[in-house]
Amino acid sequence: MSSKKRRHTWFWVALLAVGGSALGAWRAGWLGGEEERQLLGAPVERKTLVISVVQRGNLASKDALSVKSEIEGQTTILSLIEEGTTVQPGDLLCELDVSDLRDRRVAQEISVQNAEAAYVKAKAQFEIQESQNKSDIEAAERRLLFATKDREKYLEGDLAQLRAQAQEKIKLAEAEKAKSQNTYDWSKSLEEKGFLTKTELDRDELDFQRAEVSLLQAQRAFDLLERYDDPRRRIELDANVHEAERGLERARLQAEARLADYESSLLTSKSKLDLEKEKFDKILEQIAKGRILARQAGMVVYARVEGGGRMGSSEPIQVGTTVRERQEILSIPRTTGIIVEASIHESVLKQVTVGKPCRITVDALRDQQFDGRVTFVALLPDKGSWWSNPNQRVYRTEIQVLNPHPEMRPGMSCGIEILSEVVPDALVAPLQAIFLDEGKTIAFVARGQGHERRPVKTGRSSQTLVEIVEGLKVGETVLLSPPAGFSPKAAEGGVDAASSFPEAGPTALPDAAAGRPRPEGVAPLDALERGEGAPRGEGGARPRGEGRPRPEGGAGGRRGLEGAGRPENGAARPGGARPDGNAARGGEGGSAPLPGPGSAVPAPGAAAGG
Repeated sequence: MSSKKRRHTWFWVALLAVGGSALGAWRAGWLGGEEERQLLGAPVERKTLVISVVQRGNLASKDALSVKSEIEGQTTILSLIEEGTTVQPGDLLCELDVSDLRDRRVAQEISVQNAEAAYVKAKAQFEIQESQNKSDIEAAERRLLFATKDREKYLEGDLAQLRAQAQEKIKLAEAEKAKSQNTYDWSKSLEEKGFLTKTELDRDELDFQRAEVSLLQAQRAFDLLERYDDPRRRIELDANVHEAERGLERARLQAEARLADYESSLLTSKSKLDLEKEKFDKILEQIAKGRILARQAGMVVYARVEGGGRMGSSEPIQVGTTVRERQEILSIPRTTGIIVEASIHESVLKQVTVGKPCRITVDALRDQQFDGRVTFVALLPDKGSWWSNPNQRVYRTEIQVLNPHPEMRPGMSCGIEILSEVVPDALVAPLQAIFLDEGKTIAFVARGQGHERRPVKTGRSSQTLVEIVEGLKVGETVLLSPPAGFSPKAAEGGVDAASSFPEAGPTALPDAAAGRPRPEGVAPLDALERGEGAPRGEGGARPRGEGRPRPEGGAGGRRGLEGAGRPENGAARPGGARPDGNAARGGEGGSAPLPGPGSAVPAPGAAAGG
């Protein structure tokens, strides 16, 4: 085909395209004429308002047998039974690295032998000293006995004998003196008569004088005995007794002192031996704990290491993982009960209390609904969530499943609806029909082909409905999307919308593009569509049906809860900007926080246009 013919053909194609576009624009009212657009609306009605908290969670065993590492310090997992395996009592679950403990066992065995040798030596020295002390004390007792007997012997025997001897000597001396005197007197008379010589008389006189001196000596000896020898001997013997008594006391004290030293050495060596044996037995016990056996029958479930993954996420235990003492390695769930573990955002914490009833849906059992009851709410927030979002504060919560199913397994994902409050006969309107403009809550009431802007006062709200306190009546129809040309404005003076809307509570933040209060933790629509919404829950799977909230941050993407439809009038999709000019953070808050009583928030995931 020639170039001229080709240009002719493209001309007619372009002409037909322009004509078709113009015709479509005329029918749509773009090229003149009034806009004809059907406004979507919903009636204001009276009904029972159920206020609940919707959250995602995981099933867990109520009384799972926790298997922990009992080795001191840190060790490494060498082998690990496969998760999901059904075990029986005595089956090997895990083997830990105990090579260092085996080396310590050899060194500790040498220490025990040295301690035993030291103990034997100390015991022998103690026994020797004990025998020596006995000998020393007995010798001191004998010295005391001898000193006592010597005193008794002197007082009861020697003293009387000495006195008697002295007295006898005096008597003999007196008798000898009397005899000598008679002889001397007789000799004098004979010498006068001339019968004796002078020499013989002198001899008799000398014998008399000698007898007289002997008497004086005997008398002086008795006097010395009574005055000096006897008292001195008494004092000496008493001193010997006292010294022997003190010697005995010294011997006993010295024996106790010397024995105490050896006894202390013996006790020290005995304690050291016991300590070394205790260490050795503990090392053997630790080595035995390196092989972890099952104590009951059941299915093996791995524990997770908190903060082990990227951004503080948890990772399952595996071979090669380093575990510390008392750290859980795995668990064997018992069949006594099933609970749900969930994390509740701080904005709805007051609505979740122990004893609140719950409705539970398990992803693996979609066609069934189960009853539950809140049994535990943590007092302090979970620090593990701070890694992913420093502004997020969630609280660990446990819910008891009252009618568990045999097919329920720990780790299954599930949805929970905690029934916080039931308001009977409440005047309600759809949550997405309430908008914020200049810090005030408003609604658009349908009037024929037009609408009426009306200020309203709201109260408590559920996931889809909000209580109307003032401003609307039963039977009126409110628009589910803003009319064409509506552009919400921030409050004058930069006042936060939440502060000018007391009923909204502290959890409501304005979504400037949609003109609605937005709960803290729920990302705006554009952020959700870009994938910047809150992180998914631990279950991982996203519910596909409309009306199911997304885990950990509310429903996202293009689907919301039931009744939150997409506008058909072509209204612009709202952006994610806040009145303060800061971009809204998707997933802020972590879970799908629901407003407390007196708050007005849109349903998570609901598009601003409907």
